Amino acid sequence: MKPARLTTVRLEQSGDIVRLREVALALTEVLKFGTFERTRTVTAVVELGRNAIEHGRRGRASFILTEVKGRPALSVSVLDQGRGIPRDRLEGEAPQASAAGGLGLGLRGVQRIAERFHVETGSEGTKINVTFRSSVPLAGGEGLVREATDALEHLQSTDPAAALSEQNRELMESLADRDLLMKELHHRTGNNLALIVALIRMSKSHSSLGETREVLSELETRVAALAKAHELMQRAAAAGTVNAGELLREVAANAERAFSAPDLKVAIRVTCPALQLESKLAVDIGLIVGELITNAYKHAFKGRTEGTIAVDLTGTPEQGLVLEVSDDGAGLAPGADRPERSNSLGWQLIRTLSFQHNAALSVTGEDGLTVRLDFSAATPQ
Repeated sequence: MKPARLTTVRLEQSGDIVRLREVALALTEVLKFGTFERTRTVTAVVELGRNAIEHGRRGRASFILTEVKGRPALSVSVLDQGRGIPRDRLEGEAPQASAAGGLGLGLRGVQRIAERFHVETGSEGTKINVTFRSSVPLAGGEGLVREATDALEHLQSTDPAAALSEQNRELMESLADRDLLMKELHHRTGNNLALIVALIRMSKSHSSLGETREVLSELETRVAALAKAHELMQRAAAAGTVNAGELLREVAANAERAFSAPDLKVAIRVTCPALQLESKLAVDIGLIVGELITNAYKHAFKGRTEGTIAVDLTGTPEQGLVLEVSDDGAGLAPGADRPERSNSLGWQLIRTLSFQHNAALSVTGEDGLTVRLDFSAATPQ
């Protein structure tokens, strides 16, 4: 008979031992184990499961229907994530009472009653494969698999709470796996972007043309904002969120580093409450702030040796966010072209990102320049 995998039981908490015992009882009954055989087999499986939870942190037990010497057999593979079994304990352990106070066999006891017994152990965990053989000759292998499957389905239908608990755990595990993959994606993307930033800075340091250095500085600010956002998404407790304050402070620091000059000292102040923003919104706000700080460096302080830029993000995503970036520079001269209508790449990017989030954009030019973006319109009423 070809081996058939029947089911897997997760081993993470003491309540899982109950499920493990019920599965072992149901399958040994299908395989026509005698009363004594059945008791010993179920006890041995429970012992292995308890060890996986108590000493192996967490694990799983897989049940396989197979054949040994012309008789049906139940093979159980118990895998845990512990630190392994010391060799002296593995070789010298005698049968003993389990830590839970029940009938415990110990590994030597399980080995003595199992038809087959194999242990693989190391610092990354332990895998124990055991096989228990029925005393009844094999008859109708395929029918036996169907009977075992039916027994497990009946067991699940009679305990809907256990089935629901298992489904919830599978869902939580899937979400945890997804979060882990997303963090790894953000980690790798952030590393790649950080490398690009380093290459931009290297190219800028070797450039003698002022126009080229200016373009590279703008590019450095944009890419650095993206790199920081991915770094924060990797570290975030909730997948897909970004610490807005930390991102904006890093954007300001990168812009200051990119545009600093011996003859101009600009102080950048960032005010932002403790906010965790959805990643796209946070990244887009970071890009907008980077562009506005860049514009201030380029246009606000001509003929001056110092200046101040203020970045203020207030409100909440639920009630509406308001972003203001202001400087104490020259402002707008009477009759000057409106900067928000400029065809420059920076202002095109600001307008596009504002439109995507349904944010109202306004600019005032008295006592310096103030750009205000009101995201309240994007908040569902």
